[in-house]
Amino acid sequence: MTFTLEEVFSSVYRAADTLPIELPSRSIRFGEHRSQFRGDGHDFDRVVEYDPQVHSIAQIDWRSMTRDKVFVRESKVTKDFSVIMMADLSTSMAFGVRDCQHKERMLLETLGDIGLACFHAQDPMGLIGFAEDVVINELPKVGEDHVFYLTEQLYELFNGFYSDGKGKLDRRRTDFYNAFDFLMRTYVNTNCLIIVVSDFIGLQNLPNPKVLEDILSHHEMVFIFLDDPVEFESKSIAGHLKMRNMETGKQTVVARRKIKELGINIRKIRKAEREKLRGIGIDSIVLEYGKHFQRLQRFFLIRQELFRS
Repeated sequence: MTFTLEEVFSSVYRAADTLPIELPSRSIRFGEHRSQFRGDGHDFDRVVEYDPQVHSIAQIDWRSMTRDKVFVRESKVTKDFSVIMMADLSTSMAFGVRDCQHKERMLLETLGDIGLACFHAQDPMGLIGFAEDVVINELPKVGEDHVFYLTEQLYELFNGFYSDGKGKLDRRRTDFYNAFDFLMRTYVNTNCLIIVVSDFIGLQNLPNPKVLEDILSHHEMVFIFLDDPVEFESKSIAGHLKMRNMETGKQTVVARRKIKELGINIRKIRKAEREKLRGIGIDSIVLEYGKHFQRLQRFFLIRQELFRS
């Protein structure tokens, strides 16, 4: 690895001192907010006509009944959510031009930043690391030590790949279907905020909207796209480059002059996929190294304010 675990922790805390991250993270409350589902909560919202498909008998306001109509009192429910980070650990995440390793470092620092916010708000955070199969499954816990432990787990996994080419990280594709199926089976009776972090190379592997909508019926979801612009930079326009698909192992030869065009096409596809996600109610953000702390904090704070309003 071209960076140490200590440097990752130092970046997170240095950002906290200069932005400062600590103040926004203290104000971000992932776990406590009004449910989009109206139920038998304590906070009164409105009186509406009784609908047996939506309301329970316990919600009926007997004093408001008329001769031909029955009314119910709807309230908003306050729920506590665990935060589950789903981290893409496929080998496309361990690939970068000039060994910059920006995506791995962004993944680790994003985990540390979100973990810091969870710690200050006393929200439990868990981790699911996946490639073709689930590699890491750490259940939600509260505490700064737990955030350090999760970050170290990811670092050691990537470090194992670089040191011997193996570790737990094989050259496998990203299988979102397996990961989301595992998520639904593991957190079947709970409500969580699911934060999916990936470079999303091979966006055709994303589950269809029906699968995501099924998850949204139980949980909230946010997608974080990690982008490393230097992957598609080439100072020379002459000659060719051998490029290997890090997830399939397939090697192709690409003209240097087409490298930039390849990056543009990938971003066009990503933009279209983000529009689809927005259409079914999933917020997303693209992070680039060097700007990721600021963008991440602004994204969650704006999302929180919109939710409150």
